[in-house]
Amino acid sequence: MAKLSIFIDSTGDLDAELRKKYSIDYCAMSISFHDPADNKDHEIRASLDWDQGYSRKQFYDVMRTGTKIYTAQVTRQEFLDRFVPALEAGNDVLYIACSSSLSRSIDLANQVAVELRERYPERKIVCVDSLISGYAQGDMAIRARKMSEEGKTIEEIASWLEENKLKFNQWATTENLSYLKRAGRVKASSAFFGNVLAIKPILISDAAGNNYAIKKVKGRKASLMEIIKDTIDSAEDIEHQTIYVAHADDLEGAEFCVEQLKKLAHP
Repeated sequence: MAKLSIFIDSTGDLDAELRKKYSIDYCAMSISFHDPADNKDHEIRASLDWDQGYSRKQFYDVMRTGTKIYTAQVTRQEFLDRFVPALEAGNDVLYIACSSSLSRSIDLANQVAVELRERYPERKIVCVDSLISGYAQGDMAIRARKMSEEGKTIEEIASWLEENKLKFNQWATTENLSYLKRAGRVKASSAFFGNVLAIKPILISDAAGNNYAIKKVKGRKASLMEIIKDTIDSAEDIEHQTIYVAHADDLEGAEFCVEQLKKLAHP
């Protein structure tokens, strides 16, 4: 059986430690913006290691100025740069992509896969639309690696992902919906939730892979408690679930969520 190279993309959130542990690589998207600090336009690789000249803190500080942030899907060359070495090494390739409702990277990946199958007919290339993003997308890759180590074929792994991908859930809240609305990442009809009297939106990734604001809560702490409650309520067996807590430059909020999840999940 051929070895399996597993790829996510920049939205998969796995840090260097997790990627190394589970032998997962990623195909980077790109980010462009104007930085008021130096009055210059910048285009950087959306590195999961934040090694492109901007730290996490610096990048979020740029966002706080209100400048427009533009993202671009994975390029054809990026796919080739990642997939070809794996194929040359005799590996099959599994790419678990960001939701097709948020990025068209999956479409380009499938086009590249058709081309590469002709060049490497003995190898297998499978692209899976995760219909989600963030750590849920990354966790799919981790589970894929575990199945690979158990001896599952790439077809068996892809089939399992397709059958189970809607069981990967994510709950989120933001200060407002300004950036998500501007980038087309939430339904326009939901945009009224933000920016009014400390109202905070509660967002999910729906079955079509869209980020969708489903309700509103007043106050930051209340919104965090709401997503904690929703996370626990949606879990089939909370004590045996893998839960990731991610944040956008709000470590204090993330630590609060971890503390409350542990407290409420083990009453």
